Amino acid sequence: MESSDQTHTVILLAAGKSSRAGMPKGLIEVGGRPWVECQIEALRRAGISKIIVVLGHHQEAYEPVLRGRGVTIAVNPDPERGPFSSLQSGLGSLDAGAVAAWVLPVDVPCPAPEVWKVLEQEARSRGADAALPVHQGKGGHPVRLSRAFAGRLLELSPLEPEARLDHQIHQLPSSRVARVEVEDPRVLANLNTPDDFARYSG
Repeated sequence: MESSDQTHTVILLAAGKSSRAGMPKGLIEVGGRPWVECQIEALRRAGISKIIVVLGHHQEAYEPVLRGRGVTIAVNPDPERGPFSSLQSGLGSLDAGAVAAWVLPVDVPCPAPEVWKVLEQEARSRGADAALPVHQGKGGHPVRLSRAFAGRLLELSPLEPEARLDHQIHQLPSSRVARVEVEDPRVLANLNTPDDFARYSG
């Protein structure tokens, strides 16, 4: 993507328990490497150089893997409050000059560079507060948030019933949301088992 690093910050959410996977999802080995390492490298190839990894559960296990990777670590002090609290932890770590933030759960494979590019183009051309990819009629990730919208999300209590990113996007005026059809099925993936992760290696 052709812009400053500050403009393109990705918040990689890796604070969950990963109970269905039986181990931290980001630490599942794919091709002999932890999945979170694969994600970081894929983000770099997509033109992202500013990455905030949000940790919570399994923080101690992740930290040695992330050391020296050039990423910022944000810690959710109470991940039991749910995914929205982890999102807020990441948004709270944005640089002052960041004009937007991308959100990607660790168990959603980084899509092709073209997906990021078209979402960025559509978000800018429409002045959208949120931009998300759509594949076969379903919305997925990554989600691009304007800095103004990110600020409003930070003001919510994570314990409120409406404290969910999808709910907050749904409440935006339709003119402020860019839903962009893409061909990359990875935007809908939700990886849970080692076999799931292996299918998306590389």
